[in-house]
Amino acid sequence: MEIDKDAFSSGQITSKLWLCEELESTGWNSLETWIYGGWYGLTAFLLLSRGTFIVDKIRSYDIDLSCEPIADMINENWVWQDWKFKAFSEDCNQTIPLACDLIINTATEHFDNMAWWNNIPVGKRIVLQGNNMRHEQHVDVTNTLEDFYKKFPLGEVVFQGEKEFVYPDWSFKRFMLIGKK
Repeated sequence: MEIDKDAFSSGQITSKLWLCEELESTGWNSLETWIYGGWYGLTAFLLLSRGTFIVDKIRSYDIDLSCEPIADMINENWVWQDWKFKAFSEDCNQTIPLACDLIINTATEHFDNMAWWNNIPVGKRIVLQGNNMRHEQHVDVTNTLEDFYKKFPLGEVVFQGEKEFVYPDWSFKRFMLIGKK
C-alpha cells in the first residue's frame, strides 16, 4: 500500500480541521454521514477522534480502488466496531444518497460532472469544500466563494467561508458551504 503524502499536507489537514470545527458548531448530529471523494478517510478520522460531532456511522466513498484499504486501515478503530466507519470503492456519480442524513464532499474540484450533486435530494444536509487551486487533477475549479455558492446553491446556508493558504512560493483559497440543499 503506497500512500500519497499530500493527504497529510498542511493544506489538507488544516482544511479538514476547519470543517470539523464549523460542523461541530452547527449543533448537528448524524445517524449516517456519507463522505464523497473520501480518499484515505482522514475527514472521518478527525471527526470520530474529536468526539464532538455525534455520528452513528460514516461511509466513505472514493472511485480510486486503492483508497478503500488505506481508509479502513487508518480508521480501523471504528471499522471493527460494527462498521461505525467503512470505506467503499464506488463512483459517487452513480450513488443516490437516500440512506444518509448528511453528505460531505471536500473534493468538489475533482468531480468532472455534476451527477453526484444532482442526485442529492433537496433538503439533505451538506458540507462542501472546494478551492481555486490550479492542478492537473482539479477538473472543476471555482475562483471565488461567490462562484462556489453559485455552483452549489443551498436552500439553507448555515455557514459559508473561505480560508486562504499562503506558502512561500504559491497560494490558494479553500471555500466551504454548510447547509441544506
